[in-house]
Amino acid sequence: MNTSRTELYMIRHAQTPLNLTPDVVNGRSNHMGLTEEGVEQAHRLGRGLLKANLFPTKVFSSPAKRCLLTATISLQEMGLDTQPLVQHAIQELSHGPWEGQPRDEAYPPAVLADMKAQGKDFKLPGGESMNDVGQRMHGWVTETFADTPPADSPARYFVYTHNGSIKYLASLLYGWSHQQSYDFNVDNTALSLLTIENGEMDFAYLNRDVEDL
Repeated sequence: MNTSRTELYMIRHAQTPLNLTPDVVNGRSNHMGLTEEGVEQAHRLGRGLLKANLFPTKVFSSPAKRCLLTATISLQEMGLDTQPLVQHAIQELSHGPWEGQPRDEAYPPAVLADMKAQGKDFKLPGGESMNDVGQRMHGWVTETFADTPPADSPARYFVYTHNGSIKYLASLLYGWSHQQSYDFNVDNTALSLLTIENGEMDFAYLNRDVEDL
């Protein structure tokens, strides 16, 4: 008897200038591209996926430029001309109008106190909370892959997305605290394998370098 197993290789985008400005509120900033190092990381990702013989049934990407570039470069490195399907539901956590603003202005002591009190439900005005993102991601996975039919081999998908999108989904699934969710980070171009088997969603691993596959 065949079982239904779906594999979602959730891939964080390559390095972007945002990753080099910790004093600035980043959030979505969908216009931002890759650094030179990020371009090389994307090529390395593609070479690693090819070496691991991992080929996708379908490819999805956040609309953020950094995700689309990472997808395009890595897939070309694999010899694929696959066009990612853009999915707005898998974007990074939004900080609303605070994106691009100095972090110390967005998080004065009073706001930090609110964050401590509200935990994973805290959000900047006009933005999203950790729980908002986790629920958004969970809803997208559930809706998009609900009808995957049983097969002899797993259906495999690449999902080019973001640090927050991946870790807040994990936080929702595993009941992490606010501090655990804040402290955990997915590295640029690292893979996190989300499996759906007989309706059950679970991460087989989180934050794995492509060369360790």
